[in-house]
Amino acid sequence: MRQLMRSDAGVSTIEFALMVPLLILLTVGILDIARALNATVVLGSASQEGAHYAIVNPTAAPSAIASAARQRISPLNGTAVSVTAEYYSAGAATFVPWPSAGIPASSPGTTGVLVRVTVSYPWTAVSAVVGSVMPGGGSAVLRSSSLMETRR
Repeated sequence: MRQLMRSDAGVSTIEFALMVPLLILLTVGILDIARALNATVVLGSASQEGAHYAIVNPTAAPSAIASAARQRISPLNGTAVSVTAEYYSAGAATFVPWPSAGIPASSPGTTGVLVRVTVSYPWTAVSAVVGSVMPGGGSAVLRSSSLMETRR
């Protein structure tokens, strides 16, 4: 028994056993951050697709714009994604919700109309490492907006 206490043969095994959980936590944290970045890129692509659909089809219904945006969110949960379409109203001097019949004819026709599509997604961290660092306890709403101008 005294020979085992004086021997250095088991020290590396003990050090390895102490370090493996930390390395696993670090790896899971990095993968969790990569998931958030992937979701942000996917949301950006979806908002661009929705805005492009809206400027090509200015008489489209809001559900058609949302459907066009949802076609680009394949790795994310499609039912959790929220799509909001708006256009710039010169009379109100602000962005207003997209009407069901599309952009009204009273909007300025010579300068074009600005269209903004916002896509949001509730994201939750899997690891405790990222959850403890993030405000909100590891859950956040990721958003991406795209602004394009339609020509008539």
